[in-house]
Amino acid sequence: MKKIKRMAAVAAVAVAGPTILTATPAMAADQPAVIVPDVAPKDDATADAGAPTTPVAETPVAEKPAADKPVAEKPVADKPAPVVESPAPTAPAPAPAEQPSKDAKPAADKPQAKSDGIMMGPDVTVAGIPKNGFKPGGDWTQLKVSVDNSGGDWVNGLQPRLSVDKAGGKLKASHYEIETRIVRTDGSSYWWPATALDHETDATSMSDYFIGTVGELDRGASYDLDVRIRFTADAPRIRFDMASDAVSISADGWKYGPSSWYDAKIEGAEDGDEDPFVEGPALAVNGVPETVKAGGDWTHLSVHVDNSGKKALDGFNVGLVLARPDWVPMKSSQVKVEVLSKDKNGKSGWHEAEIRNEEEGVFLGVDLAGGPVADGQSFDIQVRIRLTADAPLGDLRISSWGTSHVGPDTPKPWATSHSKARLTKIVAADPATGDNGNQPKPNGGSKSIVDTTKGTGGELAATGADSATTWALGGAGVALAMGAALVAGTGRRRRTTA
Repeated sequence: MKKIKRMAAVAAVAVAGPTILTATPAMAADQPAVIVPDVAPKDDATADAGAPTTPVAETPVAEKPAADKPVAEKPVADKPAPVVESPAPTAPAPAPAEQPSKDAKPAADKPQAKSDGIMMGPDVTVAGIPKNGFKPGGDWTQLKVSVDNSGGDWVNGLQPRLSVDKAGGKLKASHYEIETRIVRTDGSSYWWPATALDHETDATSMSDYFIGTVGELDRGASYDLDVRIRFTADAPRIRFDMASDAVSISADGWKYGPSSWYDAKIEGAEDGDEDPFVEGPALAVNGVPETVKAGGDWTHLSVHVDNSGKKALDGFNVGLVLARPDWVPMKSSQVKVEVLSKDKNGKSGWHEAEIRNEEEGVFLGVDLAGGPVADGQSFDIQVRIRLTADAPLGDLRISSWGTSHVGPDTPKPWATSHSKARLTKIVAADPATGDNGNQPKPNGGSKSIVDTTKGTGGELAATGADSATTWALGGAGVALAMGAALVAGTGRRRRTTA
């Protein structure tokens, strides 16, 4: 099996581990120009916003021989090494010191599951892969690579990568060039050849390339990279895979983030099998606060479902994923989730959702609800979460998944969706004040992480006056969909579009 596919399999279980419960490939909801490949890249995205700083020096990399690569716009010898500015996202105001509740476990006592060198972020995705294929002998194709750590903690030694399938040895490194735009601290920029990694040389492996520069990435930060690729006139007319991810390189070794996969081809390639996945309704988790209290009150969230510009679906199941990026296990009994929907008897109201525990408790998957979605429809699913007092303190990553693969007889292609992850922190309730709600800000308010995606249908009122309340509780089809594909490393595969 290809190296990246192996990594994707592990990373898929890590980031989308609950996708075995709520399984779908990723189609992020609130950055369509970057996350969804069939939308043009953002014009206002800057390559230096939040980008790492220091070029790789100590990593075992191998440059490709000059003979393997056509000469094109090589940087002059006196150009400085790639240097770009560090990410500087706005940090949240420091929270007041917390007194742990009598049931809360100290951090030092928290057991940890084995991460196996896996990171839950950042997500690295590519926009701009042409639907009709790369033109052999043509000009550069501009790609936009997004590095999104909105659902992740601080990462050290982060290096984004772009990978190209060798197609069984048919597609060689001499058939293409990859360059990344490096932005200097004064704002000027230049193109620099991507660094080739030749750790595996067999015909079934991927050709991996470092793009951008290596450095730190702050909690919740994100940035874009400009990358370009072109193919020689003698490139084979074939279909092939491309992938993107990021690795963290430190004294502790290499850690791998989730992989994003894409179908690609050279113009003139024969048509292949139909992709079984198409982009589903855009999803976004709204209302996630900066902190939630162990043993506190209900935390109210909503999952926004936006089917604007897409066809109607006879059935679409939505699930919620709660993951621990610190790899501290949680028990299903420590979390309670309710959804505003109909139960099996047709009664509308708040109903408890089933929670499934995966990967030693690092991932909790929740089947929320399912039902039909009209073309262009937009609505919210109301959800509330409560944690027990003995829930382990630390980071909690929340995301949503959806699929139209609601049963074994659902015809292809399946609409699949995935929201951007949101990060919150589980903290102890304050026994001195009796405060057991969300973490207050210094001004007394409770600041939520606001999703900027706006649907056409507006927000669903808490009374449930929307079609989502007619959906049936559960939606077990989310658990049925593509579990095997995830294990095989294809769970985060995306379609190639212009």
